[in-house]
Amino acid sequence: MDISTELRDLVARSTTSSVCDILMRRGLKLFMKQRVRPLDPKSKMAGPALTIERRPIATAPRSGGRSNAAMIEAVEGAPAGTVLVFNGHLDHEAALWGGLLAACGSRNGLGGVVADGPVRDPLEILELKQPCFCTGSVPAGQAGILTLGEIGVPLMCGGIVVHPGDFVFGDSNGVVVIPQGQELEILREAVIVEERDQEAARMILSGKSLEETMKALGRV
Repeated sequence: MDISTELRDLVARSTTSSVCDILMRRGLKLFMKQRVRPLDPKSKMAGPALTIERRPIATAPRSGGRSNAAMIEAVEGAPAGTVLVFNGHLDHEAALWGGLLAACGSRNGLGGVVADGPVRDPLEILELKQPCFCTGSVPAGQAGILTLGEIGVPLMCGGIVVHPGDFVFGDSNGVVVIPQGQELEILREAVIVEERDQEAARMILSGKSLEETMKALGRV
């Protein structure tokens, strides 16, 4: 599941902003809410999604939900390059990711983590240089608050639905999601947009007016 050399190159040459522009042109509003932010604004993350659902214990079936052993198995077994995606519950804040899980993910070459909720042990995660996008941090773990739902099913994260295998891309702007199978096409177009924007920035810095530059880009 590790992403190809071409995809890595395209990711390095593009941004979530340029990808978002391409997606929006196609009527795809697939950017996450601003509450989902990178722990390290300089980090960049890209890879296929593995979705993991968490449920508040109060709303889980009487059986209590699935054992956390299933999540541990999923984290341990996730192929290198995978991006784990967790939903969250605003009224039931508990860390969706933490230092020990991050250590396992780092050892196994995990592509990163997106959590529509808080994490804990943020300094440990930062030291591992593992891309992590979340809403903040809390000291509480999941015991007594959340239980495991389904793994590998569509779920809501950051205000959008993420399907298993979708291509998740995050940088300092936030997180966008490219539908599975469209990543190469979208990223190739995004690179062109990004190169044009960088050229426009150079034009402005060299003395051209913003209006003149925007006209050259066809945006006026």
